[in-house]
Amino acid sequence: MRIKKIGILGAGRAGTALARAAASAGIQVKIAGTRPARQMKYHLMQYAPHALAVGAGEIAEDVELVALMVPQEDLDDVDTDSLAGVLLIDATNRWEDEPLPAWFQDSLDRGLSSSEAIAEHFSQSRVAKALNHISHWDLDADRAVKAEAQRALAIATDSPGDTAVVACLISQLGFTPVQLADLAQGRSLEPSGRIFNEVLGAEDLIQRISEETAR
Repeated sequence: MRIKKIGILGAGRAGTALARAAASAGIQVKIAGTRPARQMKYHLMQYAPHALAVGAGEIAEDVELVALMVPQEDLDDVDTDSLAGVLLIDATNRWEDEPLPAWFQDSLDRGLSSSEAIAEHFSQSRVAKALNHISHWDLDADRAVKAEAQRALAIATDSPGDTAVVACLISQLGFTPVQLADLAQGRSLEPSGRIFNEVLGAEDLIQRISEETAR
């Protein structure tokens, strides 16, 4: 199985880094941002020249998955209906000083992880947590550098089938995919977790998450 086409919702540093990395792996990329597609022409020429700019309402059409890479404070601007039925990779992060939508804060107050909150809100989508615990610089690194590092990236989801799809993407990007137990374990991938922005192989990543969840 190989991923052929993805959508990216968010055209900032993380979104364009993923677009470049995916394009270098032979994956077609559609990307949508806060600006209309026609206004993103020069931005993408500089930061993601191989990506196709589309409107946010078109991002889920004819793709195998969509990466959600917008600030959590802007999630109210994302139309949940436009992502119905799609596999949505939650690559967002929770920063302590970031104002959050009321529904998001309510979910956190009820003890949910950030990805569980997003899964609850985007209830028509299938949600996986991935690609958030690596910097945009490392995500877009040279493939030879990636191969030498043999860096592992974690996937948290409640669906084994969706895990397989995300694992294919991670492998094509040049990393080693590691499956976590469920979406709730995505809490370990957040900025406060022990693997965030750490270059770890698969065994070390699994060990750190095991130690963290055992607390």
